[in-house]
Amino acid sequence: MAAALDFLRDLIAFANQFFPHPIAILRSYSFSPTDLAIEPQPSIDEQLSSPSLLPRPTIDVLSYNVNNEAAHNPTRRRRIIRAIFSSGAHIILLQETNEVWEELLRHDAVALEYVYTYFHHPKSSERKAGGSAILSQLPIDMDNIQILDFSNKVSGSVFPVMVCDVSIPRHHLNTSSYVQRSSSSSRSNDDIIPVAITIANVHLRPPVNLDGSAWLDTARKTEPIRIAEVKEILHHRPQEESPKRPINIIAGDFNEGDYGGAIRYLVQEEDYTNALTQYVPCSKETHRWNYLGSFWQLRKRLDHILWLHKNKSSSSTRQRHDGKEGELSLDCINCGVLSGYEYEASDHQPVMARFAINIQDRISNK
Repeated sequence: MAAALDFLRDLIAFANQFFPHPIAILRSYSFSPTDLAIEPQPSIDEQLSSPSLLPRPTIDVLSYNVNNEAAHNPTRRRRIIRAIFSSGAHIILLQETNEVWEELLRHDAVALEYVYTYFHHPKSSERKAGGSAILSQLPIDMDNIQILDFSNKVSGSVFPVMVCDVSIPRHHLNTSSYVQRSSSSSRSNDDIIPVAITIANVHLRPPVNLDGSAWLDTARKTEPIRIAEVKEILHHRPQEESPKRPINIIAGDFNEGDYGGAIRYLVQEEDYTNALTQYVPCSKETHRWNYLGSFWQLRKRLDHILWLHKNKSSSSTRQRHDGKEGELSLDCINCGVLSGYEYEASDHQPVMARFAINIQDRISNK
């Protein structure tokens, strides 16, 4: 009986990928970076009476699986690069990068002030889709970027995870109630507030067999691997951190839908919130895959951005050189799947979220 129920669930899940959601047929989806929410500006009187009403500074995060093979196709790579840099995101997380993608992206990244970049390339003995990258306009702790390979701990895990800390400079926090702008335009060490957000750029186990084949039950049978991977991500933090700082944002190609096992674990057990579930209609996919040549397309929601809410113990604390501490937490105020890249780009679509920054008053001005 249990086997029959599993087969029925697998069959329904597979069939749902073939047919667009009814809402998608009746109402088309459209989203661009200009649609990201902007918090309302309070009046001067409201600001004076309640400083907490002041608009909070924000950061934008983009996650995009660029497809390692698309780098060799001029049309596809041109559209992918346009999607990346036209987003204007402060932090860009990429999956399936390689040496060709790095060569294509690095020059434009520096020209557009993404001066902090890091690329991880898979070794010749590893799977080609295992590359990842971060492009950031905000400072990255380059000495402490972690590339976590769980293949020895989690049977069936195939791609590494990138974990890094991103600092928030004073000049980015342009709301005087938090931190005054630095009088100098240079980005010196004194310009970096001793608070960082920790980000994990993930590419979890695909719902396919190791030989590339897939059956009705493959997604269900690989789900425990993805759950084990996210558990390892959360628990594999440097032992010298006491207390351990949380991972504020986990984003990337989860290779499962909104209610897959790994995401359920993060939401139900670890108090993360899925920005896609909260802001993007369930009818909107993030991945399309040609089936039977180009005769039919499978549509899935595989790419997600999850974050820890400030009321769920997500504050990050970093000790200053003068012994004082600063605290930061995030609120996601909008998220969307960028439109216009469903065809002739990657098989995935870019997902973008905006986070409002909350900073405790204990951060003092110099």
